[in-house]
Amino acid sequence: MRKKGAVLPEKTVKKMLERIGHRGPDQSGVYLRGDLALGSVRLSIIDKEKHLIPYENKDKTAAIVYNGEVYNHEQIRGLYRGKYRFSSSSDAETVLSHFLHQGVKSFSDYNGMFAFALHDSLKEELYIVRDKAGEKPLYYVNNDKFFAFASEIKALLEVITPALNKDCISYHAYEFNTGEETLFKDIYCLLPGEYLKIDRQGRLTKHAYWKVWDNLIYLPDNLKKIESRLSDLLVDAITLRTKNCVHRFGTFVSGGVDSALVACIAKPDYLYTCHFDIKNDYDELDYAKLVAKKINKRLIIVRPTQADFERTRRKIIYHLDTPCTWTSFSLWMLLERAIKDIKVVLSGDGADEIFSGYHRYHLLHHDEQIKNLKALERYSYLVDRYYGSPVERYTRIVNRCENRYDKEVSRYLEENIGFYFSKMGHDHIHAMGVTDFYTTMQELLQFSDRINMAFAVENRSPFLDYRLIQFAFSMPSKYKIKNGVTKWILKKVAKKFIPKEIAERVDKRGFSAPINHWFGWGKNGKYDRSEYKNMAFQDWVSAFGVKIGEG
Repeated sequence: MRKKGAVLPEKTVKKMLERIGHRGPDQSGVYLRGDLALGSVRLSIIDKEKHLIPYENKDKTAAIVYNGEVYNHEQIRGLYRGKYRFSSSSDAETVLSHFLHQGVKSFSDYNGMFAFALHDSLKEELYIVRDKAGEKPLYYVNNDKFFAFASEIKALLEVITPALNKDCISYHAYEFNTGEETLFKDIYCLLPGEYLKIDRQGRLTKHAYWKVWDNLIYLPDNLKKIESRLSDLLVDAITLRTKNCVHRFGTFVSGGVDSALVACIAKPDYLYTCHFDIKNDYDELDYAKLVAKKINKRLIIVRPTQADFERTRRKIIYHLDTPCTWTSFSLWMLLERAIKDIKVVLSGDGADEIFSGYHRYHLLHHDEQIKNLKALERYSYLVDRYYGSPVERYTRIVNRCENRYDKEVSRYLEENIGFYFSKMGHDHIHAMGVTDFYTTMQELLQFSDRINMAFAVENRSPFLDYRLIQFAFSMPSKYKIKNGVTKWILKKVAKKFIPKEIAERVDKRGFSAPINHWFGWGKNGKYDRSEYKNMAFQDWVSAFGVKIGEG
């Protein structure tokens, strides 16, 4: 969108689309209205037919550019049966029509993953919207000359010079950027459950339409009913994501509860796992084979090597837009193989955050149990005086800054974590989960989206169904960590669906790659974050020509 005579011609928008053409290889198009240009690429999942994109309503007064899937769009269409005739089977048309009837209230109705922009030419308003959990990305630039947005940062580098944002404290705190700021100067991220509105005067305002703490529900403390309801929700959320798809789909199984649950309930057409021939720390193959046996599917095994890492590392950083050092390599290798078979994959993203699956949660939870001692019931403040407050303790747990005594980083983390803890009424189990939901999980979702989209494969995450999120953060938190077991309630339900050996595991690793082992980093090849972090950062600077001297 142009401001004050700036030039953002159709040619520029087309160049932006070329940079993210991998996300939508099936179709592309540009919509022009006065000072506004909207561009879209399309990956056909629900509807294989070609339509004019960006989508416009019948009288050409509104348009939408759209990324993602709304799984309940048929249900929403049912609201207009006999009142409105849809011209396609696309959920993009559903979203546009629902907005024109309901306005911004419509955003809360969607069960899905999405980022979209809606233009109302009659009101001369533009809305930019991101899904509730942050599965689909949205970045933007807003200055005196123009407003621009895209699904990936690299597209915005057509209109802005890449320079390092030295003020991005989250990168030093977490080893990646989270929140609104990015590592690129003047490029911002729209947060989950929020939308931007740009009016006819070009004024931009931010609004929240869905946050976890504003959408909690009443759940009585009845274990039997909670277990039954959770079982039903899991089946429905997973099954819902196997529909609305004209392609075969697959699941990546790591040997843990989350991916096993998805696979055993969804029963995918294809099943894949990643295996590193290094005993103990990285050997999950036997557990993955149990899942394959349970659902009677052939397990396709991908065996990445150090040579594969060297071959792909720079391409991965380019697609990530950020120097992330987590399990993106393993996922890339799985997708290199999977694209021969599938266009949709179901994953277990989000389960650890909403059901308290991380082992680090034991640390704060253990400390807090001391407050339950009868002798200390009137002196719980002494626990915080001795250990530090729950916020201070969780800050120390998650702080990944190389200088653990950096006051600016500690202050940033305490303020950030303190905000989420206060929103959850200081229930430390729920609070840790919500904190991670809006911080560390966002990076996991970022690389999941980017790596899948690099291969034009759509990732669907059943655990991020907003009904499951509501349920998990509304139930008594004592059912999340119990008897020294994380994800206790989820594992209890999982025993109905998955092999017992997996449901009772306590040593789950995920798709971690033995990078440190290959390069001999750290003591005895154990995980050393600093070497990998420095390598990824240099690859990122090189990939985008980032100007380090500016900030």
